[in-house]
Amino acid sequence: MKNFNVVECPKCDSREIGRGKQSGYAGVTPYERMGFNHSLVLLICTDCGWVIGSYVEKPAAFKKTVSDYIRGN
Repeated sequence: MKNFNVVECPKCDSREIGRGKQSGYAGVTPYERMGFNHSLVLLICTDCGWVIGSYVEKPAAFKKTVSDYIRGN
């Protein structure tokens, strides 16, 4: 996986970028499947609060949903 090369906030041009984690009830689960929530990692400007990007901490949990998506299920 490529690293995010975020250098500055697109909203305020700050170079103060932090990371946060969204988990618990706000976590992500595979589409129409029971299972554990997976945390979202957020890249956040610590000056203006703009969320620059996000990604799922453990993306492999969603591999079984790829073929379903392609078939239109």
